[in-house]
Formats: sequence, structure tokens, C-alpha cells
Amino acid sequence: MIDLFMPFRAFLKFENVCTDNNIFRMHYKATVIMLLVFTLMVTSKQFFGEPIHCMSDSEKDSDKDAINSYCWIYGTYTLKSRLHGVVGKNMAYPGVGPLKTEKDEEIKHTYYQWVCFVLLGQSVMFYTPRYLWKIWEGGRLKALASDLSSPLVTKDWSEFRRGELVSYLSYTNIYTHNMYALRYAFCEILNLINVVGQIFLLDLFLGGAFRNYGAAVAAFTHTPRVPANMIDFAAVNPMDQYFPKLTKCWLRNYGPTGTLQLKDRLCVLPLNIVNEKIFVILWFWLIFLAFMSFSAVIFRLLVLSFTPLRIALIMAQLRYINRKVVSRIVKHFGFGDWFILYLLGNNMNPIIYKELLVELSKELEHKTVMV
Repeated sequence: MIDLFMPFRAFLKFENVCTDNNIFRMHYKATVIMLLVFTLMVTSKQFFGEPIHCMSDSEKDSDKDAINSYCWIYGTYTLKSRLHGVVGKNMAYPGVGPLKTEKDEEIKHTYYQWVCFVLLGQSVMFYTPRYLWKIWEGGRLKALASDLSSPLVTKDWSEFRRGELVSYLSYTNIYTHNMYALRYAFCEILNLINVVGQIFLLDLFLGGAFRNYGAAVAAFTHTPRVPANMIDFAAVNPMDQYFPKLTKCWLRNYGPTGTLQLKDRLCVLPLNIVNEKIFVILWFWLIFLAFMSFSAVIFRLLVLSFTPLRIALIMAQLRYINRKVVSRIVKHFGFGDWFILYLLGNNMNPIIYKELLVELSKELEHKTVMV
């Protein structure tokens, strides 16, 4: 089983130079790994065997495999009228029982054929903003902060290297990073749009069942249980309603004389034991991720709008630095220049970063006096 997760080691590695934040990493690391693991779980037969087992009239039925394939391809169903009640009294199993009337509504179940493809497609969508940002970022931050993140101040941090960074930030490329920062903000917005879109996509995929699924499961779990012999009506378990483990399947064939025969089969869906848990986890995770992504976008707008907040964020990266030093730099820099400076602070030794800010402040002060 461990071998199945070996390909995900690349996602677990932390890069020496980080160009994004924790919320961004929740999208392309935590969520992508989660979705890929779920995809492996629903496609690996070694854990749950065949995805469907339909019961036949005889143990010697030679068409057992054909019946399983037929019901898997064309789908199974449960009866809406048999979801409510007491198991063993009103129905054999939730959703399984005889027709009450000819107009009984059948709930078709064909989604399970597509679960693995939907999960795999979601993982691609969650990684797309990261892929775009890697292309647009182009390794710029790695070139600037290379070998400067070590806890020990290395010989690489010489006067020449310090002078290069100060020159880059105050002369060569000043006011040229706005597009860099806006592209990152766009990827954050793209993350928010994607996670909200995935919630609606899953709701559409499950026929409107996903929107309230997690809340319904939580409510049912915390509902006090009453013995079945004391009630005539029992609340339906959302997991049994949307991910039934036992369903019915109509099989049509011709008899020896050419007469059309209709036979129904009970079919066990072992994978729904996993699917019901997968979609509960996804419901809570996507709601949480949507909230965090929305907060990240609001925070980005506030940082873009308020200079004092940008000053406070730089101050939070260091101890014992004069506020005037940071204020002079932030007020002189545009938002894009501040953003690249802030990322450098997240990837550099604090001692080196403090020296850089002091030298940069002196250079900007000297530049202002010269003007």
C-alpha cells in the first residue's frame, strides 16, 4: 500500500525558495495530494475488490460477470419511497423494497463510474494556478535569494552581493515589479474562483446532493438514536441516501421462446463505503478552503490599498529594526517592489535581510537628497 503513495513525494518536498504563502500551498499541495490519494483509493481493486456485485438466483449462474458489467454500465437505482422508515419493517434496506405504486420515483445511480475521473480532473484544476504562477514567476526570486536562507551567514553575503541587491531594488528594476505582484494576486483570485467552482461542479455531478451533504451528515450523526421497535418512522442517513451500498438493477433478456423477460437484481456497491467518506471530507475541506481563499483575496486588497499595513508586515519579519528605516523604503516603493521585498524577507536569513533593509534605506535617502 505504501508503494501507491510513493509518486506523491515530490509534492511533499519544500522548496528552498518559496514564492507563495500557506493558503496558496493548501491548493496545489494539500488538496492535490488529497484528490490523487482519493483517486487511487477508488481505482485500486486490491483494497475493495470489484466495484459491483449483483446477486443472482443461483450460485451456478454463468452470466454473473455479464450481469455485473451490465448493471455497472447502465446504472442501478433505489426507490425514493423506501428511504424513510424502519429497516426490516418498511423496507429491506434504505431505498430497497417493493414498489408502492407504479409512479414510485426511482433514483438513478450512475455517478460512480465517473468518480475517479472527476477527482483526477479536480486535482489538475487545483494545480493550474500554481502552474501559471511558476511560469510567470520565472525563477526571479530564486535568483535573488539563492543561498541566503541559511541560518549561518555565509561568505556569499559579501559587500559585492549586498551591493547587487541594493542596486537591483533601488535603481535597476525599481517600479518594474507591479505586473509580477498583480499576476500573483490574479492566481490567488483564480484559486478562489476554482474552489467555489469545484463546489458547484460536485453539486451538479451528484445531482444537487453535495451542497448540503456535509451538514446533513453532521446533523444525522449528532441526532440521538431511538430503538427501531419504538418508532414507525426513522430519519434517513444521508450517506445511505446519496451513496447506497445496496441497490436494484433491472435486467432485460429473452426467454427460450423469445418472450421478453424482466428480472431485478440486488447489487452491492462496495466502493460507496469509500465514496461516502471521500465526499464528506471534500465537503468540509472545500468549504474551509473557500473561506481561507476569500480571506486571502481580501487581505491582498487591503495590502494593496494601505501603506501602513505594508510597513507592519515588513516590521513583523524582523526584530529590533527602526520603523523609520522600513517606512522610508515602503513609501518610496510601489506595491510590486514591496511585494518582491516581502518575499525576499520570507526566504532570507533575518540578519542578512536586516542588513539589506538598512543599506537600502540609506541608498534611498541618499538618492532623495541628490534629487
